[in-house]
Amino acid sequence: MKKLKFILFVIICCMLLITGCSDRRELNDIAIVLGWGMDLTEDGSYLASAQIAVPTELGNNAGGGGGTSGQGFFLETSKGKNATDASQNMQLKLSRVIFASHRRFIIIGEELARNGLANAIDEFSRNPEVRMRTDIFVVTGVTAKEFLSMTYKLEKIPSLAPIKIHQSVGGTESVTFKNFLAQAVSEGSNATLPIIEVVSSGAGKNDEDIQKKTFKITGRAIFDNDLKMIGTLNAREASDRLWINNELKANTITVEIPEGNGNISFVGRKFGSKVKPIFEDNKIKFLISLSGHGAIKENNTTLDLKNPKYLKVIEETLSKHIQQNVTQTISHVQEDFKVDVFGLGETVHQKYPTWWKKRKGQWNEEFASATIAVKVNIDVEEVGSTGPPLHLKESVIKK
Repeated sequence: MKKLKFILFVIICCMLLITGCSDRRELNDIAIVLGWGMDLTEDGSYLASAQIAVPTELGNNAGGGGGTSGQGFFLETSKGKNATDASQNMQLKLSRVIFASHRRFIIIGEELARNGLANAIDEFSRNPEVRMRTDIFVVTGVTAKEFLSMTYKLEKIPSLAPIKIHQSVGGTESVTFKNFLAQAVSEGSNATLPIIEVVSSGAGKNDEDIQKKTFKITGRAIFDNDLKMIGTLNAREASDRLWINNELKANTITVEIPEGNGNISFVGRKFGSKVKPIFEDNKIKFLISLSGHGAIKENNTTLDLKNPKYLKVIEETLSKHIQQNVTQTISHVQEDFKVDVFGLGETVHQKYPTWWKKRKGQWNEEFASATIAVKVNIDVEEVGSTGPPLHLKESVIKK
């Protein structure tokens, strides 16, 4: 009986100790940051911009556009010597404590990216409140501050839009801050970030009002070993890079088919990549094998795609077209930027660790002069419910 009383006494004491949270933060005491921007000013200081939620305006339609009146966020800015200093200066203007745990993305202004991110991003990884899977972009056409002031008609929370757009064009993990840091510290790969460009929404080419503009994903920014932006890949080249890195999730390719006097559009559903480093004549070479499976979305040729012969023509033309494009992308990076954004160095590290240990310090020079061969195999699994276009006369269809 005494033992039972002692156990109950211990349980009650524990319950008293664990009730409540001494460091709790009430919702009405915090300023929830949805998006964060960093710009470099003319005097060399950092300009931080925060897209802060207005909970009373978000309502029950936070994931969709236009369902409630009022804007679901407001913009606050402040200067500082670094991200922490700018954040502290911003806090002096806010009645609630800045809360970054729900930050969906970080926007880097192009001027800051070209001058280098090394002294601007340490806080992002050191602060335990910041998620390492926060998405990060470089913006062109406007500053990060201007971008964060924009609204987006399809999303009540504008910070969701760039993430969803990037996912829809084939990128997923490659947009996170965690992925960027992994690339930055790797000796066998250079870091890249997706680019958002602010463009006219169609309301008028000469209209300078930021709210009459929209944005789109236009490619990727390439960074050197000092994390300075040294160039860009366009949208197609960025997709080629994702494919080589085995990170491509979706892609649509339109190609001319001379045999059919027209073009077709292929929608890929499954992509694969194998990179094989080879030593030949004491020099490193690479064989990159790319594969893709998918369906014909549109057929503007005179070919009956139900005929296996013409389906083979389509597959071979697609494979050749992609092989030429990917080879061109690799040559562009080798000749103009001379940094490995494809992670080829990592494959060398894994297969030839002894050689890599001696040469890793000069890897970008090795990459720039390496011979890289590309092989592509496209498998068309579906052509739709009809072989030739239904509007064509029987006499012009190649069966």
